[in-house]
Amino acid sequence: MVTELRAGSERFAELWDQGVVGRLEASRKTIEHPQVGLLTLDCDLLRVEGNDLRILVYSAEPGTEAVEKLELLAVVGAQSLV
Repeated sequence: MVTELRAGSERFAELWDQGVVGRLEASRKTIEHPQVGLLTLDCDLLRVEGNDLRILVYSAEPGTEAVEKLELLAVVGAQSLV
């Protein structure tokens, strides 16, 4: 992805070469959702140095049961499964 961004943006390539990037922390977390049970998700946290900006992204590995559970939650939403 970085290669594509560098090729498409001279400014991005310049910033990348200067090291003007945030710090990425990656981990895997298992949470228990009340409607679908256990979900094992990748958790990526991007921190921008000298700033209090943080971006937190949860995602599921393709082809896993967690993907199916997230898709179910997208349909069910906040509805009650009584």
